[in-house]
Amino acid sequence: MLVLLVAILGALIPTLFYVTFVWWLDRYEKEPIRLLTLAFLWGAIPAAILSVLFELMLDLPITALGGESLAANLLSASLSAPLVEETFKGIAVVGVALLFRREFDDVLDGIIYGAMVGFGFALTENSLAYFLPILSEQGISAGLVNIFMRAVVFGVNHGFWTGLTGAAIGFARLSPRLAVRLLAPLGGWALAVLFHGMHNAGATLVEQTSCLSLGFSLAVDWGGVLLLLLIAAGVWNKESRWIEQGLREELRRTLVTPQEFDLLRSATARLAARGRAWGRGGRPAARAVEQYFQCATELAFKKQHLRTLGDEAGNLAEIEKLRLQLVTCRAGATPWLWPAQS
Repeated sequence: MLVLLVAILGALIPTLFYVTFVWWLDRYEKEPIRLLTLAFLWGAIPAAILSVLFELMLDLPITALGGESLAANLLSASLSAPLVEETFKGIAVVGVALLFRREFDDVLDGIIYGAMVGFGFALTENSLAYFLPILSEQGISAGLVNIFMRAVVFGVNHGFWTGLTGAAIGFARLSPRLAVRLLAPLGGWALAVLFHGMHNAGATLVEQTSCLSLGFSLAVDWGGVLLLLLIAAGVWNKESRWIEQGLREELRRTLVTPQEFDLLRSATARLAARGRAWGRGGRPAARAVEQYFQCATELAFKKQHLRTLGDEAGNLAEIEKLRLQLVTCRAGATPWLWPAQS
């Protein structure tokens, strides 16, 4: 029982931290919890199971030809595993982009959905990777070292790799060019496979290189994560401009006031407003404010889609629908938006 508990907690606690951080990255328009959960569960269950089955199938000829040689292990770890795993993880992000198009807006959304799939996959993979060494004669101490390496040192890897696929799908989402829509996701998937393969190659060669190859994997992984975070920060600035541009017309229509306009285009001011609402009216008030923010942001983003893609999938009708929703949401949020008058 202790072995199982250590394995589960070692996988679960870091995963909760990473998932919360990724959720926080979506500063202006939070993705629906149901879709984030669906993406996570796809990574944790179908993607993990299918990856195991297909990797075993691909490894059969490799093992038949190379046995247990270093070359065979290297080929399996750096080629077949990344190809299979990034394919089955990437399928979920493609599915969200196609089936829930309204919720999939840009590069940041792709990163978030990709990371959620990746962390779901990592939860399953790490649970097994922790449980087996602890259960064997290596004991708890070896298991704790394994947990530290996989959960801390390389804990964000699967989220990072599939986040690359998601970022490319998000980039394709806003392109009016068919070639970009087809090729960009393939390019993101290829990058995910490449980074995944480089990491696995370094981990496989660690005994032959006195940890130098592990250092290479560490540099590649965290360098890539930093790049993805910089991309996310760039998207924050772009989304802020979309909100400002999209809501100027609503300001002229008097659907929002100048004070609300300034509030809506600032992620920091939004956070403060949600805190004030919670302090004054509890969860219902904070939820009303959040619904107003969400509706206004969706309206601004839908206008950006109209500017970029035209009336694709009824953008004009969706904009009018969101304007009506904005009136209702604003009425519910207005009593809680600002500090109480003394």
